[in-house]
Amino acid sequence: MLPTLSRVKPPRWLSPDILSRYILGHEVRGNELSLFSHSISPKSAAWRLKVTAGIRNVSTSCTLCAKARGNQKKKDMSEKKLTRHFIDYRRVKLMAGSGGKGACCFHSEPRKEWGGPDGGNGGDGGNIIIKAQHERGMDEESEKLARILWDYLRLHHRLEKSDVIIGLGCHDLRVAERSAALFLEGWAPWLLFTGNLGKQTAGVWTRREADVFLDVALRMGVPRGSILLETEATNTGENIRFSHRVLKERNIPASRVILVQQPFMERRVYATFLRQWPEQVDLTRAIVTSPELGIFEYPHPAVGTACDLICYMLGVVERIRDYPHKGFQVEQQLPPSVLCAYNWLLQAGYSPNIHMRRIITQLLSWCLESAQHLWYTEEEKKKRRECLKKKKETK
Repeated sequence: MLPTLSRVKPPRWLSPDILSRYILGHEVRGNELSLFSHSISPKSAAWRLKVTAGIRNVSTSCTLCAKARGNQKKKDMSEKKLTRHFIDYRRVKLMAGSGGKGACCFHSEPRKEWGGPDGGNGGDGGNIIIKAQHERGMDEESEKLARILWDYLRLHHRLEKSDVIIGLGCHDLRVAERSAALFLEGWAPWLLFTGNLGKQTAGVWTRREADVFLDVALRMGVPRGSILLETEATNTGENIRFSHRVLKERNIPASRVILVQQPFMERRVYATFLRQWPEQVDLTRAIVTSPELGIFEYPHPAVGTACDLICYMLGVVERIRDYPHKGFQVEQQLPPSVLCAYNWLLQAGYSPNIHMRRIITQLLSWCLESAQHLWYTEEEKKKRRECLKKKKETK
C-alpha cells in the first residue's frame, strides 16, 4: 500500500524554515517525529523507504507549497507522483511498516462457516517514521570533505608502555571505556580521569565527568586504588595542567603519558599538551589515542549525529588555527586541502558553533509545540474541548 500524504493549511505567519518543519510534521501526522535537532535545507533529493518489497526511492511532496502559490489543482499525491521535498535527505530516513496477514473466520456453531472462503482483512501499513541516520548522515561531497578533516585531526600515535593513562573528560563514555581497556591491557600502572563539567556536559550531566568515567572503569574491573581523579578542569588546557598537579602531589613519575580523548580531538590535545604541560616537554613524552572508531562508527545518539560530528571538527580546526595566538596551543600547519574542506563545509551550512545551533533548534521545537493549537483540525479541536470539559467536571 502506497503511503498517501494529506494537505494541511499552514499558518501564513510561519517563517520558511519553520514552515518546512510544519509541513513535514503534518504530512506524517500521528507518527514519530525526531527531526528538531537537525537542520533543514531546501535541497531536493530522494529518501529511502523500507518496505516489504525491499528498498526504493521515494520523495516527500510539495503540495502545501503548491497550494500556497495558488495552484488549487494539486491534490493528495501518492508515492509515485511525488517529485520534490524540502527536507535534507542526508540527515533523515523514511521508514514504513508492512501490512498484517489476513485470517479466515468461522461461526461459533459447529460446521457452520461465517462468511465466504476468503481470508480476513489484512492489517493496515505501519506508521511512517522519520529517524536521524547516525551512521551515515551526509551526502557524498560532505563525506569526502569530512574525511579530510577526520584524517588530519587524528594522529595515529603508536602505543608504548607509560607511567600513567590520562582520560580527558567529555560527553563520550567510549573515552572512559578506551582508557580503562588500556589500563587492563597493562599499558600503565595508573589511570587518571580529569574533568568537571564542560560545554558538552554542563546542563546535561548532573555529575562531574571524572566521576562518571570512574563508574565506567569500575564496571570494567579496574581496581579503585589504581584510579586517580581530578575534578576541577573545565577545558582541555586545565585537563593538562591540573592532571600534572595531581601526579606531582602523589609523587607519581610522568616521563611518558598516554592521553585519551575523542578521535577528532587528538591533534588539539597534543598541541595543548606541548604548550601547557608545566614541565619541559623534552622530559615528558605524550602519546595521544582515542576509541578505535571510524568516521561512520563515531556518531551515536548519546554524542550526536554525523552532522554534529562535522560541526565538532570545524570547531576543532578553528581552535587549531586561532589558539596558538592566544597561547593555548603550539602552532600547527593547516594544509590547503584542510582549509578548502573547512571553507566548503562552512558554505554548505555546517556551523562550528554547535551549542548555539542546539539552543536555536530547541527554541524552534518549543515554539512549534506551543503553537500547535493554531493548526489543530476541527476533529482534534472537538476532542480537546471534550477533554477539557471532562477535566472541569471531575474537579
